[in-house]
Amino acid sequence: MDNSTIFIVLLPALISGLASAIIASQKGRDGFGWFFVGVLFMPIAIPFALVASPIRSNIESLKACNFCKELINQKAVKCPHCQSELKNYSEKSAKPKKDRGEIGTAQTSARDKVLTKAEELGFEVNAPEGSSRIVFKKNGKKHEFLILKRAQDFLERQ
Repeated sequence: MDNSTIFIVLLPALISGLASAIIASQKGRDGFGWFFVGVLFMPIAIPFALVASPIRSNIESLKACNFCKELINQKAVKCPHCQSELKNYSEKSAKPKKDRGEIGTAQTSARDKVLTKAEELGFEVNAPEGSSRIVFKKNGKKHEFLILKRAQDFLERQ
């Protein structure tokens, strides 16, 4: 194989990889991975990149909830994870982050009420501080919750 043969094979593969990477990255997909797909599967990579659906969830449109630190939509009024009211969310996010001791008492008291009720019902409670994860254990059964409202609903059925 001489240099011209390598050039004739390698150049289209690199162009295919570059084109696939550009098309895929414009759709929010991993351009680096699509470059290698384009090089390895030269004849079909570009059509696949063209028909690949764009990734709709944009990480830039998400913010961390001030209470549970889960990712939520910027325009959310209520956190879907911890059910906290976020009326002035944009004002809160502009302020420096609060210390754990300064978190809203309404949210903390709701969590405390759930944990107290679970202990009253005889559950062994594991709820690490700073985490939205709550685990109830009783009679060898383990019940895990990431959303406070679901833990409340579970306890109401007991």
